[in-house]
Amino acid sequence: MLMFRKQDRERVAAGEITVTYRLWKSARVKAGRSYETGFGAVEVEDVRVVPAALVTAGDARLAGLPSPAAVWALAGDHTGAEVGPETLLYRVQFRFLGRDSRPQRREAKALTPGEVRQRLAAMDARSARGPWTLQALRFIRAGPEVPARVLAAEMGWETQDFKAHIRRLKALGLTISHEVGYELSDLGREYLASLERG
Repeated sequence: MLMFRKQDRERVAAGEITVTYRLWKSARVKAGRSYETGFGAVEVEDVRVVPAALVTAGDARLAGLPSPAAVWALAGDHTGAEVGPETLLYRVQFRFLGRDSRPQRREAKALTPGEVRQRLAAMDARSARGPWTLQALRFIRAGPEVPARVLAAEMGWETQDFKAHIRRLKALGLTISHEVGYELSDLGREYLASLERG
């Protein structure tokens, strides 16, 4: 998948954003291939590596950002790395193909709060960490689109371990992944609300 920030999705779909810059160790997409975004599909037209210093104001506008400095900041935000003039960024040029017409996961859509409670209780019971699911859901609700490394630190976990656990919540349809961080799905919000109602 090629993820985008929630506030950028409509602009990507409208064709206003056609370039994105990523701080990757290696290319995660290839030119000529299409990738899901969570709100539709994009076809990658070009992938190249460029020093951050060569990002121009025009490049920034194509990425939907006000300046090269904003490109640097967003590229480094996901990993917490500092981007400087010599930092190599992946410049990905793409075109939006259309809205995602795939059906929603039936299992996740069909779960009731009671069924969610049973599944999470089983996850907690199997975990060497002890109960963790409710805390994780509440942290995500309180910090939507906060970088995973920040949420992990708040819970006292390693980032990769935290991400692996959150993928289990996503598989139940409780969370949504963004380019940076997560948010609760409708089901996730409904589940927490049901707990708070008693």
